[in-house]
Amino acid sequence: MDSAVLEGVSHGALDVIIVGGSLTGLMYGIMMKRLGHNVRILEQHTSTHREGQAAGISTGAQMQQFLAKYDLIKEPCAVSADGLQIVDSEFHLKDSRKIPFRLTTWKCLYYRLRANFDGLSSEYVTAPPNGLEGDGKALFEPGKRVVSVSDIDGLCSVDYEDLTSGQQGTAKGHLVIGADGSYSSVRKLMLQDSQPVYAGYLTWRATVPETDVSEETRQAFENKTTLYTMDRSYMIIYFVPGDQGSIKPGERHINFVWYYNCPDHTSEFADIMTDIDGQRHRSTLPPGKVRAAAWTKQQEQYNQLRAAPVKDLISKVKTPFVTAVADFQASQASFLDGKVLLVGEALALFRPHVAQSTNQSAIGCMLLEKVMKGDVKLLDWQQEVMKFAHLTRLWSNAYGTRLLCGYLVWRYHDLRHRLALAAAKWGYLL
Repeated sequence: MDSAVLEGVSHGALDVIIVGGSLTGLMYGIMMKRLGHNVRILEQHTSTHREGQAAGISTGAQMQQFLAKYDLIKEPCAVSADGLQIVDSEFHLKDSRKIPFRLTTWKCLYYRLRANFDGLSSEYVTAPPNGLEGDGKALFEPGKRVVSVSDIDGLCSVDYEDLTSGQQGTAKGHLVIGADGSYSSVRKLMLQDSQPVYAGYLTWRATVPETDVSEETRQAFENKTTLYTMDRSYMIIYFVPGDQGSIKPGERHINFVWYYNCPDHTSEFADIMTDIDGQRHRSTLPPGKVRAAAWTKQQEQYNQLRAAPVKDLISKVKTPFVTAVADFQASQASFLDGKVLLVGEALALFRPHVAQSTNQSAIGCMLLEKVMKGDVKLLDWQQEVMKFAHLTRLWSNAYGTRLLCGYLVWRYHDLRHRLALAAAKWGYLL
């Protein structure tokens, strides 16, 4: 098979293998299933149900467009906010902007997408929708770690290890989509020298039930996304759905993301990223694994937390988690004559300042649908996803360094972004 098969040339149902069953993999799986192709997702995580993913997510315009097109569940799964308020360390208003936000959590989106992909029932979606006429088959297989991808007689052969049984297996298909995140196994097999680079700062994250904080605190954050600025640090605070995805007032959670400078060569970094069992993590220290002493030290040493609503919120945190912020972009998105594609954070990882991760997945997914229908060439798909990744990564770097770093660092990244935007208008990636 070559890229012509992906570009709408007459063919029957394809066998599509997606490596990675998180949000991006599920989005591509749903799209391919709706086109009538048979989809098999190989997910390394050993359980089909996912716990501990408390991260808040802002769903941008393209992600909302994806859900409007593919989500058969019509009940909303996001909290709305009408604007952004920017406040200083005393919570004095510095600026406000009329920007609509749709705010949810990783778990809400995951179970919404699983219900649409393979009909998984959960506390978030108790009655999954029936499939549509013409849908392809959908199979979600947890506990599968991919070890090789090759082209054998025109088909992709994916070898994997079953992490539950220890046995080896092989899946064969016409197309392999690498959607297995920033430390992608598929990308390592295709591009062995491509790895994320630490940005020099961490995020502390958590959600707190709104009933745990005072009425004054709830009102301070109601119907808005708050950017709380400090000296070379800041927080993003907003409401998200609560338990079982409820968006009813009184049942929601308040999510915060606290950006904190912490070079990775310091003892402080090692101390923060070492969990309750003494294991050091490279990228994410999950909920329930953060040592109480590390979280207490983080609060005590930061005397800039003077605003009452923020102090109230932070004092109610029970299970924070930590992410080491990194970014990178792969040098290409298509391999083996278009039989292997990298998508989402397997292709490019952004620093999270501009909240474009799900938008990246939605843009690439809906554009690939046009490739499958013959409306867009695969080469054009690659050019578009690479351009979006390049410009968004530079944009996010500039935005973050403005709030976290000195003037010269910010000016460098800002200039890089401006030059890249200008070059893109002439068809160049700079």
